[in-house]
Amino acid sequence: MTKLVEWLTGIVLIMGPWTAVVTNTVKNEFTDQYFMYILLLPLVLVAMFGLVSVAIIAHRVYNFNVCNDAAEELTRQIKEAKEDLKKKGLKID
Repeated sequence: MTKLVEWLTGIVLIMGPWTAVVTNTVKNEFTDQYFMYILLLPLVLVAMFGLVSVAIIAHRVYNFNVCNDAAEELTRQIKEAKEDLKKKGLKID
């Protein structure tokens, strides 16, 4: 199952009953009592998704590894490339 199918399944499972309650297809004491909360449920879910996404990104940025060896190798390769281009007559700042 692809991620798209998983997300679409989740959206249908949440939005189907929500639509039925909001359009008064399903009506009982519970839906009458908590109608405003049910109405705002998709907005709350989107806000929670955003907060969790920001938290995950912040956590991964915080734990990002610094690769000193790779940085040194890249710097060396850049110097070699500049020297090679200078030999071929290209002026580089």
